[in-house]
Amino acid sequence: MNTPTMPGSPAAPPRLPGAAGPGAAVLRWLCDPRPATAPAELDPAALGTVLQAAIDAKLVCLLADRLLHDRAEDGLSRAMRSVLGQIVRATTLHHRLHRTEAVRIVQALTRRDVSVAVLNGLAYYTGLYPPGGLRQFTDVDLLVAGADQATALDVLAELGFTEQGRSPHTRRRTTGDTLTPVVSVDITTGLGHTADPAEVRAALARTETADGPDAGGKLPVLARADALRHTLARLATRPRWSTLADAARLALAAPDPSREAVAAVPEPVRAGWAVLRTHLPDLVPGPPPVAGGGPAEREVDR
Repeated sequence: MNTPTMPGSPAAPPRLPGAAGPGAAVLRWLCDPRPATAPAELDPAALGTVLQAAIDAKLVCLLADRLLHDRAEDGLSRAMRSVLGQIVRATTLHHRLHRTEAVRIVQALTRRDVSVAVLNGLAYYTGLYPPGGLRQFTDVDLLVAGADQATALDVLAELGFTEQGRSPHTRRRTTGDTLTPVVSVDITTGLGHTADPAEVRAALARTETADGPDAGGKLPVLARADALRHTLARLATRPRWSTLADAARLALAAPDPSREAVAAVPEPVRAGWAVLRTHLPDLVPGPPPVAGGGPAEREVDR
């Protein structure tokens, strides 16, 4: 209801939402086109500690999904729901482009008799996470045997990947896509827990097939036990929250280990398991479940 004013009195200007609340100085600064010093309130912590932490950890899509679905009753604003949805959809489109490129590369390598496995983010995108763009990643990681690395790089060049990336075995190509202007492919000949050529060849021989969310072709990925060993070792040598999320999901999907298998666990895997247990102590009790390496592995309940 509007407050009546006295005849001849100027009407009070309408008050903007949040004009007296936290962050008002930042909002005014953003609206003012004149050069000015940022207000004291413009502190990273004031922008949303949780949101910034999730972005830095490459877990913002998981956060968005849980806010949109598990915490919908908390009353997210329409604008916030829209932004979170856009973040997830952008990651989905990013994944589709990278998966299309990965299928094209794998098919070309197969025609040259090169055994290959997709590693890390793209490999885990549909196999470990619910659908909807929740596993973020930046490039396509491919494992080949050491003897096939030169051939793999030649194949990438034939497919238009001619620009060297951040390492000698990384190749990039421009896409013309606004969202993902560059696709980068990293060719590796070792796993997180081993660089032994015989063990790498054995892991390549045990690969499984990962179906895509659409009819975009299939990709070879590590068997679950091999993927868990690889991921735990990576977690130990380069601790990251996204790697912890992968390791947690792989651990839930792994079979129960035998005593002989536990005794043979390499030190990098043990170290990664210690990191996992430190942050998620109640996830999987006991020793690292990295027994096997064959197909007899149960799926995560999703």
